[in-house]
Amino acid sequence: MNASDTPNPGTAPPRPGYYTTKLGRFGPLILIGTLSWSVPAGAFGTLSQALFAELNAADKIKMAALAGTIASISGAVAVVIGGLASDRTRSRFGRRKPWLVAGSAFSALAMAAVPFTDSFAVIVLLISCQQIGCNVLVAGLSALLPDHVHKNLLGRASALSGLGNLLGGALGGLVAAGFIAIPRIGLAVTPWTMVLAAIALCWALPTIPSQGEPRETASLIGLAKSLRPPGDKDFWLVFAGRVCFLLGLLTTFAYQLYILTDYFHTDQATTRQMVALAGILLAAGAGVFAVVMGPLSDRVGRRKPFVIGAGIVGAAGVALLLTSHNVMVFPISISALSMAYGTFISVDQAMMVQVLPNQANAARDLGFLTVANTAPGILAPGVAGLLVTMAGYPAVFVGGLVLTALSGVFLINVKRVR
Repeated sequence: MNASDTPNPGTAPPRPGYYTTKLGRFGPLILIGTLSWSVPAGAFGTLSQALFAELNAADKIKMAALAGTIASISGAVAVVIGGLASDRTRSRFGRRKPWLVAGSAFSALAMAAVPFTDSFAVIVLLISCQQIGCNVLVAGLSALLPDHVHKNLLGRASALSGLGNLLGGALGGLVAAGFIAIPRIGLAVTPWTMVLAAIALCWALPTIPSQGEPRETASLIGLAKSLRPPGDKDFWLVFAGRVCFLLGLLTTFAYQLYILTDYFHTDQATTRQMVALAGILLAAGAGVFAVVMGPLSDRVGRRKPFVIGAGIVGAAGVALLLTSHNVMVFPISISALSMAYGTFISVDQAMMVQVLPNQANAARDLGFLTVANTAPGILAPGVAGLLVTMAGYPAVFVGGLVLTALSGVFLINVKRVR
């Protein structure tokens, strides 16, 4: 490996082990690493809901909503603290590898333990632990990009990470479907891909020992200071842009089933067809555009035109829903949104890495940016429900349109990335 002689603006010099000319084996490894947690994560939501239906069919929605909210908040906190712990780790195995293994093992054990209890309180605790471990793993995986990838290759690496998320979600759905009638067995066997992949990553990735790096003095005041978010303007513009884009899309389709039945007035057969078609279009379109647009942004040396364009296309896709009550508008809208989503997730992640204000705190700061993924999922159902109650589904579409377009307003003002 060669040390990079072109560090990102505003960051500390790159660490030994930085790749400068090609991704090499790192590309497939980051794809495998992302798949390893996104497959069980994609299956976990459906399988846990099936378990709640077994435990108490009458209150299954309330149980799933409460458990999901608590777990999401736990995960959002864990990704920041886990990132900080990773940054501060000093070992001959480096900063990231110990947490990749620890996070994956903790998450897998918690998920596999869920089937062995019928107590709702214990299940919520275990689901929260699963999210904590998974997000510690994600914090370590995210930091591998600034540790190992030159800025000119970030689009390619981000595209592979985004593709892993998309494929993982789709495969997780298939896994869940296979175990839907026996959710306890599914919960027990599916999470171990995380552990196997973490071990494989640690074996295959070059080790960057960290024993000789300066150590922070341990104190409560020092810990509190370490957990303060960075005060960098570009950092928060990227954060706001990601929140608005994802919140706009998720708000629009938080109640996809109800949009079809209550806004487009579809019958049961058409509803099933449209839900299945939407899943195929979203996975296929987003996957293709993630793979194409990330490397293309590397080639042209620009990120902002891609993410701003994604916001415009996404807003146009949402606006289509306002034009007609003909249900065929729905798959056309989904197609536009899949293009926007695939482009955004591949290129925006590269922007996230490029605006990191300090390389020494890369995992912690990426943890804050990862919260931008979690927060929209928590907020979208409530925002959509409020808008529907106040003014019907057109208000939801207008809200989604405004939020998606607003992402471009934030991102166009980022100064350190072209």
